[in-house]
Amino acid sequence: MAHIDCICPSKADGQMRHPDGDEITLRETLGFRSVLALRNEPMVLKTEDPDASTGEILAALTEGYLVFGVESWTLVDAKGKPIPVTRANVREHLLSRPDAAIVVADAADERYSAVVLPLLLRASNSSPLTPTSDSTSPTNGGSTKRPKRSSPSSTTSSPTAGTATTTSLLAGGSNS
Repeated sequence: MAHIDCICPSKADGQMRHPDGDEITLRETLGFRSVLALRNEPMVLKTEDPDASTGEILAALTEGYLVFGVESWTLVDAKGKPIPVTRANVREHLLSRPDAAIVVADAADERYSAVVLPLLLRASNSSPLTPTSDSTSPTNGGSTKRPKRSSPSSTTSSPTAGTATTTSLLAGGSNS
């Protein structure tokens, strides 16, 4: 759980809705799909922006922790009605407030990084998601001509009329 200064709209009389602040609860663990999305995020970011820095990659990962990790919160709208936790609402109400988002991000990093970072390291050693423009097959520097077909076999058949059985197994005997 993370405790932040209240980010809810003020009451009609100008009073703060939660003078003691808002509570943001993070999921105990992230689901399979969320973890895979987080694992793939750096590859997607580097594909979109090859110059993305390590800091930007880590920021995107932490943003994902919040988008996927927030389970509940005490946020309400201008009428005092609870704001449901959705990805869009996390982006709109929490990520748009860096001062509050950083507090929750620190708690999320502490909770989720031990699981996600090893997956990222493993993913960073794997092949990129996008196909390469050049061939990845080894070349020998030779021409690209196809080899010619070989000519038909020139072996001849030997006559078999004079062959005989060389083992008694066919006649029902034994080798011992």
